[in-house]
Amino acid sequence: MAQANYEERIGRLESARKEIEDTLVVMAHLESKASERIKEHAQFIAYHQSAMREFDDKLNALINIVGRMQGGIESH
Repeated sequence: MAQANYEERIGRLESARKEIEDTLVVMAHLESKASERIKEHAQFIAYHQSAMREFDDKLNALINIVGRMQGGIESH
């Protein structure tokens, strides 16, 4: 009787260990995928900020050109 109870508990512990092991494998995979997405997002943000700085520079240059063509921004 005691031996059967012991073996039953060992079986449950082994099942729990296997479930935890499987869960850790899934979590590691999800963490890896999340890390990839975070890197992609950071690259996009850096690209977007650079593109917006370039756009701002061009827009400001255009504003200055139009302002000079109309006699200067101060004249308005």
